[in-house]
Amino acid sequence: MALFLAGCAIPSQFIGRDETRPVAPEMPVPQTGVCDEPRPKICTLQYQPVCAVMESGRITTYPSACNACADIAVVSWRPEPCEE
Repeated sequence: MALFLAGCAIPSQFIGRDETRPVAPEMPVPQTGVCDEPRPKICTLQYQPVCAVMESGRITTYPSACNACADIAVVSWRPEPCEE
């Protein structure tokens, strides 16, 4: 048994080495929302601006995802105002 365990020895070049490298933080990918049916008819006054994509491809900022999806021309949105 002692010979078997001796064969599993870790080479001295790996003992005591701490080879950790800093990892660059990943950039968060903004999630994209899709409007579900039925579309909302009433929305709260909560203000969390979203950038909505219209069927035509145009983008517009709405005060919330609910407000964006209440517009039948909106196909998707992302949680941030559109860049101007």
